[in-house]
Amino acid sequence: MSASVRWRPSLPSIEVRSADVAFSGTTAQGYAAVFNQWTRISNLFDERLDPACFDRTLIEDPDILALWNHSSDALLGRTTAGTLRLATDSHGLKFELDLDPRSPNGALCLSALERGDVHACSFGFAVLAQAWQDEDNWERPRRTITDVVLYEITITPTPAYPTTTASLRSAAANDNAANARRRTIERIEREHKLRGIQ
Repeated sequence: MSASVRWRPSLPSIEVRSADVAFSGTTAQGYAAVFNQWTRISNLFDERLDPACFDRTLIEDPDILALWNHSSDALLGRTTAGTLRLATDSHGLKFELDLDPRSPNGALCLSALERGDVHACSFGFAVLAQAWQDEDNWERPRRTITDVVLYEITITPTPAYPTTTASLRSAAANDNAANARRRTIERIEREHKLRGIQ
């Protein structure tokens, strides 16, 4: 009953969610994820993020990427370079991203944010621990995600799953989200292969 895309049988599935983003000067900031807000996933189940779900990832301090529209060809920053900074507070996973206006991707992102064409941020992750609840009086099951591996955040004009609003998605939008997830999975598989990670 998972809306996940399997990208390697021995590894957890990768998923994508979204939130809002703002900017100031050449720094984008916002919340890549919001805690304790129920979100409908593909009209199959409702989901929320536990406030501790990113703790292990932030302690382990892996190389998390900031991308434009889930494209590994459009790198905006990364934690290991210090151009992407992540932290949690009571609201969610917040980020600051230093954008380089000299790079085509940075200039595109800055322009789109400044014009107001883009104001959303998604994130790619794999679920490590979750809790399911299904009561008879509920319309659909509920999942609380309690532990994840965070791979990337992405600034995007078409977020995969809005966390603050509920709306129907067209078939084309669902195809776009599935294609974005597939591209992210393929990118991660390529990077793992290059790094010799099994």
